[in-house]
Amino acid sequence: MKFNTFPDRDRVWQDMEGGNDGTWDAVIIGGGITGAGILREAVRNGYKTLLVEQRDFAWGSSSRSSKMVHGGIRYLASGNISLTRHALQERENLVRQAPNLVERLGYYFPLYRKRFPPGFAAGLLFWLYDLLAGTRDHHRVDNDQLSKVFRELDTSQLNGAFYYTDAVTDDARLTLRVLQESVRHGGIVRNYTRANRLIKHQGKVSGVLLEDRETGAELEIRCNVVINATGAWADRLGNTALAGMKIRPQRGSHLILSAERFPVSHAIFILHPEDGRRVFIYPWEGRTVVGTTDILHDKNLDHAASMTRDELVYLLNAAGQLFPGRPPVESDVISSWSGVRPIITSGKSRDPSSASREHQVWVEPGLVSCSGGKLTTFHTMALDVISRAKPFLPARPEPSDNEIFRRPEFSGADVLPGEVERGNRLLGRYGDDAVELINDAPQQERTSIPGTSTCLAQVRWAMQREAVVHLDDLMLRRTRLGLLLANGGEETLRDIGTMVRELRGWTDEHWESEKDRYRDIIRTYYTVPGSAGN
Repeated sequence: MKFNTFPDRDRVWQDMEGGNDGTWDAVIIGGGITGAGILREAVRNGYKTLLVEQRDFAWGSSSRSSKMVHGGIRYLASGNISLTRHALQERENLVRQAPNLVERLGYYFPLYRKRFPPGFAAGLLFWLYDLLAGTRDHHRVDNDQLSKVFRELDTSQLNGAFYYTDAVTDDARLTLRVLQESVRHGGIVRNYTRANRLIKHQGKVSGVLLEDRETGAELEIRCNVVINATGAWADRLGNTALAGMKIRPQRGSHLILSAERFPVSHAIFILHPEDGRRVFIYPWEGRTVVGTTDILHDKNLDHAASMTRDELVYLLNAAGQLFPGRPPVESDVISSWSGVRPIITSGKSRDPSSASREHQVWVEPGLVSCSGGKLTTFHTMALDVISRAKPFLPARPEPSDNEIFRRPEFSGADVLPGEVERGNRLLGRYGDDAVELINDAPQQERTSIPGTSTCLAQVRWAMQREAVVHLDDLMLRRTRLGLLLANGGEETLRDIGTMVRELRGWTDEHWESEKDRYRDIIRTYYTVPGSAGN
């Protein structure tokens, strides 16, 4: 049976205008990983639920994270055992439930001489890390062994390293996959739909006024509870002062380099020469990533975050330690990205690197808000939110399982018989839909676009099935072509232009307008900054 992975946006609006059989149980505002996880739990519990996102799904933090699914060694080192335990449990659940999307990766933690932690303390730390995860992955390596993995690394100030494992993912595709599972079980989603204001009745939130950002049309929606899952923007709808806390936006920026010129097969922490902060250098999607910074973000949250020139220089200097013979320079950077993380604080500490990544949920009459947390713990956050929302919702039987994703019926060989690894990759990103994705595409569209693991069949699928409204939705979130290819994948636009126009009925004028919009986004937010203060 064929159907859209995401429902048609116009049809959803028409259904909402017609009343859609009365009041919703819940309306979720925010289409990042937090909102997606909450929607998944809501529909698993049998609630009639609508999710709206004012821009595109995963537009904010959920496509611009460090891509790491991890427990957080530094949280454990600071004594936050509870957060680390929950994160590690969720890491293991995601590795098990979403193979080939959330993938285990080896990490190296170098032991610097005359720096904390000493070897015996680090050993205890990693022993506890594995114990909390229920794994046994860590071991110590000496400088010779470390040099075999990272050939250019200067080990003169090191006492070896500890090897352990965490995981990485494509954060945007993880968000889309969770939304896909939710839609399959009855959830309704709509992007480019803004919540203009909450509707209240006798002091209780009873609905929300929505605006279609593409047409300007407005619509009042009634519901039993509104769930505010807008991350760094959460205090615009929910009163954080009632909970005695503040949301502090924190920016993290990253560089993407060519893996051919700057190869790494594992992740490694580098101690930055300027301030002693640990910076990750790791493989992702066939490229090498350097990140992240931790900077208080005091710019307008209505605009996407972008890297400053100071951050660019900072990250290049960090990478230079791993590649001293040929340190990367500006011209080596394929792309950059910056994401804003919602950090919950009492307002006392100003040190971004020491900030907690725990989430907070606060409740007002008819409104449940959630912020903070991290990519790894989105499911824990969702369970917490739904439990706090249940007093506003009709009674439902408890779900029989706690699985986020359905077990796949197919294997990579069923998707691409001659390329099992690529087939498994597609299964990870699309679930069993991967079979139909490939079968519905012409043979010539099944080959990977040079320099990536993405094929034109995925472009076709996204345009037909995944609620793409603008070209940047396709290039930066449904696929990552805009990040992985030079100049935002400008050369690829020629290849996909005819397909996109035909599938969506875009005129030549519309296509040129979309390209101009996309090029401006790439220039402003995804390339290296041109001058200080950008």
